[in-house]
Amino acid sequence: MSSDVFRIIPLFSGSSGNAVFINFAGTKILIDAGRSCKQLIEALGQVGESAERLDAIFITHDHSDHLSGLDVLVRKFNHHTYATPMTWRGIRNSQKKPHSQDLDHEIEPWKTLRVGCVDVTPFPTPHDAEGSVGYRFESMGRSFALVTDIGHFSEDVKRAVTGTEAVLIEANYNKDMLFSGPYPWMLKKRVDSDYGHLCNTDCAKAVAYLLENGTQHIILGHLSQENNSPSVARREVMDYLLDQGFLNAPPFSLTLANRHYPSTPILLGQDSFETTTLSPSIAPCRIITEAGSTT
Repeated sequence: MSSDVFRIIPLFSGSSGNAVFINFAGTKILIDAGRSCKQLIEALGQVGESAERLDAIFITHDHSDHLSGLDVLVRKFNHHTYATPMTWRGIRNSQKKPHSQDLDHEIEPWKTLRVGCVDVTPFPTPHDAEGSVGYRFESMGRSFALVTDIGHFSEDVKRAVTGTEAVLIEANYNKDMLFSGPYPWMLKKRVDSDYGHLCNTDCAKAVAYLLENGTQHIILGHLSQENNSPSVARREVMDYLLDQGFLNAPPFSLTLANRHYPSTPILLGQDSFETTTLSPSIAPCRIITEAGSTT
């Protein structure tokens, strides 16, 4: 693999835990640590990486499905970890044992920092966790943005992700499944609020915007186990794109991040369409991948 390839691998994605690994020219970053330390170590090993050799960990917010393995991981490997001040407050309240705060770094939305050869820009996200952020990663003309746990596709989010080559975006729930399902009414309203999660329909509209503005790789993530499924999310997004005339748009990849194990890597910096498979239900000009899809 070329040393300038940007490798993006969702390790876990969903309400049961989230973690995404990126490796760009040897700079290795973990975004969120929402599974146990053991599971994170095993997942990284499955993709040929070592938890010990991470250069940094970035946390989006302080909900347990994004940080449950962080405490042990940092104490075991002494990783430098980045989060907003309000997220750090939540992290420290959940820690079982203290670690050296020399490893803890506070970040601010829109203030870009550099880790290795990668520029990282945090941006505010509309979610019911104080200090919640997404991240944009850039280096040598390549870019990737991660944006999950958003109640709506806000102007801040739009500003941050516009023009990125690849985006992992939330497709959390199907509205009919949510409101006909077993959740208590208040939880249904919380999920469906402007500071809850992004439904498939709103995700589809955001994906259309991204494709219109140069994004080539879309990863759907953070699917609800109770209120969504990979097939439902894929169908809602694709139906909307087809209705909006994207059949004749430039090729793009659409993948779903797996809930339980690492997904197939997205590679930036080479012809990453060459190994994708054509969906039999889509015209040949449309390239769709099923990387790591759950069933």
